[in-house]
Amino acid sequence: MKKLYNILAVIGFIAMGSTGSAMADEADATEVLNAVNASWNDTFNSGDSEALAALYAEDATLSPGNGTVLQGRDAIASLFKGFFDNGVHNHTIETVKAYRQQDQIVQIGNWQAQGTNEQQETVTFGGVLMTVIEKNTAGQWVTQSHIWNMGQ
Repeated sequence: MKKLYNILAVIGFIAMGSTGSAMADEADATEVLNAVNASWNDTFNSGDSEALAALYAEDATLSPGNGTVLQGRDAIASLFKGFFDNGVHNHTIETVKAYRQQDQIVQIGNWQAQGTNEQQETVTFGGVLMTVIEKNTAGQWVTQSHIWNMGQ
């Protein structure tokens, strides 16, 4: 019986250690995402589509919620240039959940931005996003995949 208690105690310590590690990974992922999101928002809000595209991996994919998938920095820069030319600004991201697996983090979040309507009034819009960021060979976190939709 004593042997059973010892085995259960060891299993308990292992389980608690695994939970602690998972919690540490989630906290670390959130810290990384806070920095990545702040940089992404600052770059977006500067209106520089080339600098924004540079935050993506060379072969990154992006789906802007319209059923298409763009691939590569040139296509991504072109999409964002169109947004900037049409006055989209004041972008923010709020992380809802982060999942980390070694050098890759998946983020589920909410996004919001502003623009102007035909009457030149400021309008706010947003939706849900999912990003996959990866640490590249230079040790920088870059977006590998970015998908979003718009809510009402």
